[in-house]
Amino acid sequence: MTTPTIRHLVVSAAAALSVLPAGADEGMWTFEHAPLAAIAKRHGVQIDPQMLARLQAASVHVGASASFVSADGLMLTNHHVVEGCVARLSSATKNLAATGFVAARRQDELRCPGFTARVLLRTEDVSARIQAAAGSAADDAARNTARKAEIARIEKACTDERQGQRCNVVSFYSGARYALYHYREWDDVRLAWAPESDAGFYGGDPDNFVYPRFALDAALMRVYERNGQPHRPAQHLRLAARMPRDGELLFVSGHPGHTERLRTVAQLESARDVEMPIALATARAEIAALHAYAATSPEAARQAQSGIFGTENWFKSMDGEYQALKDAALLKAKRQDEQTLRDAYRQRGLAGDPWADIARANAVQDTLTPQLWGLNFGYKTALARAVDLVAIAHERGLPEDQRLADFGDASLPDKERGLRAESPFYPALETVRLTTTLERSLALLGADHPYMRLVLQGRSPRQAAEALVAATRVGERAERERLLSGGAAAIAASTDPLIVLAREAWPMRRALRLRAETEVDTPIRRAAEAIDQARFALYGHDVPPDATNTLRLSFGPAKGYVSNGLTHPWKTTWGGWWDRADSFDQQEPFKLPARIDQARGKVPASTPLDFVLTADIIGGNSGSPVVNAKGELVGLIFDGNLEGLGGNYAYQDHTARAIAVHADAIMAALEKVYGAGHLAREMRGW
Repeated sequence: MTTPTIRHLVVSAAAALSVLPAGADEGMWTFEHAPLAAIAKRHGVQIDPQMLARLQAASVHVGASASFVSADGLMLTNHHVVEGCVARLSSATKNLAATGFVAARRQDELRCPGFTARVLLRTEDVSARIQAAAGSAADDAARNTARKAEIARIEKACTDERQGQRCNVVSFYSGARYALYHYREWDDVRLAWAPESDAGFYGGDPDNFVYPRFALDAALMRVYERNGQPHRPAQHLRLAARMPRDGELLFVSGHPGHTERLRTVAQLESARDVEMPIALATARAEIAALHAYAATSPEAARQAQSGIFGTENWFKSMDGEYQALKDAALLKAKRQDEQTLRDAYRQRGLAGDPWADIARANAVQDTLTPQLWGLNFGYKTALARAVDLVAIAHERGLPEDQRLADFGDASLPDKERGLRAESPFYPALETVRLTTTLERSLALLGADHPYMRLVLQGRSPRQAAEALVAATRVGERAERERLLSGGAAAIAASTDPLIVLAREAWPMRRALRLRAETEVDTPIRRAAEAIDQARFALYGHDVPPDATNTLRLSFGPAKGYVSNGLTHPWKTTWGGWWDRADSFDQQEPFKLPARIDQARGKVPASTPLDFVLTADIIGGNSGSPVVNAKGELVGLIFDGNLEGLGGNYAYQDHTARAIAVHADAIMAALEKVYGAGHLAREMRGW
């Protein structure tokens, strides 16, 4: 599509389009395109660009979100973000999830296996380079290869692992824009404070995504340099001298993972009708299996706790998105907006029908989805780790432009770091999880599929899982290290049954992935570029791009809401927390940890605990700092409410809310409950 044609579209069709730029306080904005004028007009608040620069420098990516809160690299995030670290540091005799953890001294802080932290230094536009490389290719397969090759060249040129410098190319507007993100990264991250799981995840799954909320979902970590000294960040957040009031405009800086607000209706229907039912059924099976295992003993319950939390959280979030896509009103609005843009596109005589191209690619995707889920190998199972080991060895032996998309040199260190990290291996739990994975594969692929014949060999899923787990050493860190270091030769020589299985299974999955890249991803990207270049020409950066797990800014006032006839306040209190526990007679999952229960009289009942605001968030924003207009810390995002679970596809601020831990609650916990006054003083700068 040529620039003059797009400009023609802008001039002649802008008035006809009903696809409006972001309304209300919608948007997960890149910092360089923060809508400062709109904020000033809508809220009467002038934001200093230097405040945003300081906020960006203090914001940290840890898989989810975090922020520096002291000059010595102390980092604030959620309890549920560090939950995996806590589980890895725990054992049958030292259950940190049950007891909580406070490092009395810095030398007592515990290094989190496999944990990394990174800060965004700057971004640069590389759209022209990538589009030029892909645009000259003859067909979709060649376009895919050319695009990956150019991205690999760009990333490799600015990545320096020895200096902790990482670079990633990020696609916006379905490829209408590309940016190179420059990061500084650290792999020495240590736990300084975490409350008990019963405090951080108070109320369990029944209260998850629910408001009013009562939870101390916060934790502190510290980032260390390679010389063993604490990192000295360029910027860190300071506590607000005055905490927020009802209606006050607040800002959230974090790393929202993924949204699909700019997708076509065909793509949304495909997700609703094909992929989501499979994903939900898989999660249900995993949850049932984990709960059954947890019921066998207290130690089994401890082992399964992390998996139960993660899978139930994923299921509840996915189910909320699924219900949103079944909402006739939402899809009607999406169809109306899409039709208006289609009409304008056609009226100007623009080439092709990109919506039809996407629909055709989606039809291919619908046939591949059950097979890809059937060859999924489970989430962090020993089999999945074995497949990762095989895949890394295989892909590393190929030129970068021939590898699968997520196996470039810029991506491999993260994969390898996860495999090298120490993590507990419980054979009985692993057998249960692998059994469930194989049962789901059997249901999706059928007994005659080559993979099922390979793995089962006439056995039941349970029998196969028992045999594989009993004989494997993939659960041992030293063995994974050996296989990673030995590369393709070590993989080829291995007689470990999971590695042997993975050597046969990986080519099957790789063939599906390559077909998806060529026949689905590339034509969809090409068609979406045409649509989004037109949309971008109309609105530019006034419509924020979909979330991409990169740093974004959102904003909105602290504000209660009315739902199902009930009026919900903008904040909850410690007194309300105690009342909730007492109202349930301190029964699980509403039983308070002893320290929280005994804090009555130490922490005033009126002390704020959690609060809600209208800021636009999604999964990945967990751990995001909430700041006031001066950039001062007032809270910590940890959840959204049920009414906001459709935020993957659309934003509304009538009842959807982000939920945050109040900064006063965190300081009260440190100073009056956990004996962590030294950390509180560090946060206060004393």
